[in-house]
Amino acid sequence: MPVREKKKEKEEIPSADVYVLQGDDELSIGEIIGELAGRFASVGFAEMNFVRLDGRGLPKSDLANHVNMLPMGGANRLIVIDAALDFIRGREEAAWLESLVAGMPASTVLALVVNDSRKYSQGKMIWQAVGSNHSLKKALKNANRPIAWLEKPLPSFREMPEWIANEASAQGVEIEGRAAAELANLVGNNLFQARNEITKAASYAGEGQEITRDMIRLLCSPSREEDIFALVDAAGQRNPAKALGLLNSLMRDQPIQYIFSMVVRQIRLLIIAKEIIQEGGDDKKIATEVGTHPFVARKLMDQAPRFSMRELETIYQRLDCMDEESKTGNATPEVMLEILIADLSK
Repeated sequence: MPVREKKKEKEEIPSADVYVLQGDDELSIGEIIGELAGRFASVGFAEMNFVRLDGRGLPKSDLANHVNMLPMGGANRLIVIDAALDFIRGREEAAWLESLVAGMPASTVLALVVNDSRKYSQGKMIWQAVGSNHSLKKALKNANRPIAWLEKPLPSFREMPEWIANEASAQGVEIEGRAAAELANLVGNNLFQARNEITKAASYAGEGQEITRDMIRLLCSPSREEDIFALVDAAGQRNPAKALGLLNSLMRDQPIQYIFSMVVRQIRLLIIAKEIIQEGGDDKKIATEVGTHPFVARKLMDQAPRFSMRELETIYQRLDCMDEESKTGNATPEVMLEILIADLSK
């Protein structure tokens, strides 16, 4: 049967002077920025009224100049700051931003991209970088301007079949419930790959036809979850030859972005599993909290003891830095992954 009952209407973006886009769902955040650009910077001189700045190393004077500049040929000017937390490093910067936002022209719309991910702690998922008492939240509240704080976490693996059904509907095609579950198993929560696979399957199915599980199995890349488990296992066993051999095999068959995202996913799952185990939980608790198959939960429970919590958190931080370096072109993800796996396997 096609998945229909869980589909959601597209979220309407409210009107505001300041938008905060918090999360690790880069696909949704990119779509929101695109919609805001069309809303606020589409009338005349559009390119002049849409500015995107990198918060890393952004001088305050440059931001102030952009924020206070009046629009050209239109009613609004949209300023987007990527990696906003690299600009707002503490209370001093937050206080400065508060003053800037309070006094900025009514024509200026500011969007802050806050890269963040949720972590399982004490029975619930919490944001790691910006919690309820963060100085950024206090500063924007004190600025007394309309704020839209939009949280965009990646879907959990339990939520992915629903996300896939919604995406298929947005592309004008129905998908079987079994097919959505199959695709979720294949791609994890890699939304870019999921979207591409749906587009490919929809084209194969043809207009007016639903996507079936057989189509997904025929067209989509085979699951490499077992290989990722084996790769991380080999690193945990301090077997560099096996670990690097598995990594090189994966890189021959799969895009590096997919491999990287799966390694990040695996480390994130291990951190959650480790916390649950430390709190006295078992594989059933892991399966419930993570939203994964019991078989995967059992493997996580077996693998977690190979790493200390400190080691897992360090790996996760290092992966985050690798992601930033690959985006800036300072290093290639292939080389960085090889170095990481070699280091872990020592």
